[in-house]
Order: sequence, then structure tokens, then C-alpha cells
Amino acid sequence: MDRQAPPELSQTEWAAVSVAFQDAAACGCSVLSATARPSLLGRVAEALFGSRRSTPLANPRLEAIRQFVCATRRQRMPAAELVPVLADHGFNPAQIEAIALLAI
Repeated sequence: MDRQAPPELSQTEWAAVSVAFQDAAACGCSVLSATARPSLLGRVAEALFGSRRSTPLANPRLEAIRQFVCATRRQRMPAAELVPVLADHGFNPAQIEAIALLAI
């Protein structure tokens, strides 16, 4: 990736990365929870209360970060299919690489 531009993110963009890490831990985009079968109690709770799905962020740029981080954590490698989405939202290659390195 091009390393000419610095991988700077705004405070709000870093907050979106943090939300993505929380979503990965809480709702199933981590590798372990994506492959693990819920326990009987977990399935009963889901049937009674519904499953907790992550709520998309209102800002499309921040939602792109959240989706990229979650997919990267799930795949344990940068989510190449979402790199163009981040680029379309104005992220440079150095920013995308920095986010990917944190998410792996």
C-alpha cells in the first residue's frame, strides 16, 4: 500500500473503530463466536429476547469503518472486498492499512 499519506484518523473515526471492536466482542463477528454453536441457554435467551445484532452507524463513512474492522477480525486478514468501500469514503491506503493492522 502507498505509505506517502499519514494514517491519521479523526477522533470520531477512532470511536467507530472502538465500536467495531465492541461489536466483534459482543455480537458475533469475532472468529470464535462466528464458529461456536450457542449453548442451550443462549438459544433459549435468543428465542425469548431476540438476538443482539449490531446497529449500523448513522454516518456511512463510520459504518464503513465498522464493517471493515468486523470483517477483518472475523477473517483474521484485511477484508479486501471492503477496501474499495473505504477508499470511496476518502480513506487513503495508509489509513486503511493502519485500521487493518489494529483489527487483525
